Amino acid sequence: MLKESPFLKFLDIELEEIREGYARVSGVITKDFLNVHNTAHGSFIFAIADAAFEYVSNFTRDSVALHMDIDFRRPVKEGEKVIAEAFEESTGKTTSLYKIIVKNEEGKLVAYVTALVYHLDNKREI
Repeated sequence: MLKESPFLKFLDIELEEIREGYARVSGVITKDFLNVHNTAHGSFIFAIADAAFEYVSNFTRDSVALHMDIDFRRPVKEGEKVIAEAFEESTGKTTSLYKIIVKNEEGKLVAYVTALVYHLDNKREI
């Protein structure tokens, strides 16, 4: 699944690590990603979490999102780096559940996400 995503390239979100059951991505908050409060727009925080989710859930199977739930915990300012780590929590034949933790460079929680995927095909070999 390690195809290049035009959307993630546009947002300058970088894949840092990927393995079965885990993915980590990062990005820097630029002026273009700010909201009216001069902090990172929630859609960027969601997008970086979704990027980690996309990588981990498609690592061994073609999958599509069924549901995502996000709790925003801390604002992020321009110039700050954010890191999203996705962990496979439970996997099944047709669906799998993941948690995604978004943190700032200091390791402080920015957002907590749970996500569910539907697997389009059978598990493939790595």
